[in-house]
Amino acid sequence: MLQPTFKLEYNKKDITKDISDYVLNINYTDFEHGQSDEVEIIFEDSQKLWQDAWIPSKGDNIRLYIGYVGEKLLNCGVFEIDEIEFSTPPDVLIVKAIATGITKSLRQNNSVAYENKNLKQIANEIAKKHNLTLVGEIDDIRVERITQNKQRDLTFLKTLAEQYGYIFKITDNQLVFYKTQKLIDAKSAKIINRSECSRINLREKTSQNYKAVTVSYHNPKTGKTITATAKNENCVKGDTLKLSQRVENKQQALIKAKAALSRGNHTIEGSIDMMGNPYLIAGLNVEMKDVGYFSGKYHITQATHSIDRNSGYSLSLEVKSC
Repeated sequence: MLQPTFKLEYNKKDITKDISDYVLNINYTDFEHGQSDEVEIIFEDSQKLWQDAWIPSKGDNIRLYIGYVGEKLLNCGVFEIDEIEFSTPPDVLIVKAIATGITKSLRQNNSVAYENKNLKQIANEIAKKHNLTLVGEIDDIRVERITQNKQRDLTFLKTLAEQYGYIFKITDNQLVFYKTQKLIDAKSAKIINRSECSRINLREKTSQNYKAVTVSYHNPKTGKTITATAKNENCVKGDTLKLSQRVENKQQALIKAKAALSRGNHTIEGSIDMMGNPYLIAGLNVEMKDVGYFSGKYHITQATHSIDRNSGYSLSLEVKSC
């Protein structure tokens, strides 16, 4: 019988044995793109330790591992304590933390003009500004000028990445870029049978099933219109989505069309609840079996790993077809 377990470090010190008897629930939410991973820990506090001597401090770091005794644990990463909440009755302390690297400065509005730079250079400038290390393969996509107008760096970078077919996340003080299509095309990490799930909710969204996406832009300075179309060879029926977006050349237009097509052509999305699995994280693919029409390959966009004193280790996945 698999026995759930966790390991918790506080400011690099292992405190697992000291706090285990007080932990009621741990939730780790792993987001694929554009926002901070989160940890929430609920402590029982009938002895009032957490209200006094043991109360943690905002800004301190924790590192969390989740899994099963005797097996490799999932390294959830390093998190900075962001919020401390007390509730009664009964007395409980709730500690919430976000992935390190998501600083206040990342969430402040900025106005910056980037000229004659490629996507990697822009991402690297933002990374260095916030003491992050840029990781990942980014194609040489050059832009003559792009303006960040009173936007958070996090929001600006998220929009820019999506336009060119990338996703990113900030973890362990790294800004990690992934090519969206490469993740979607990857093999499934696990086959999930219907019998393994405690709950399945999948819904079809045919209105977003496009057979093609066309991006066009009329340049008022030159009087010329730049147009490019990306086609979905696997889609016989469907609409052509027409987008008007600022582009500087046909290469940019085609890249943006392909990115928009990839975002729109996930006709089935939903959630899957199952027994905890430390090997399933956001960004991976799974193969659903025994659900008829809804069987097939799905991409994990969010994974929430939970350990509860009473119900054990569970996993909730947000997925979309691919």
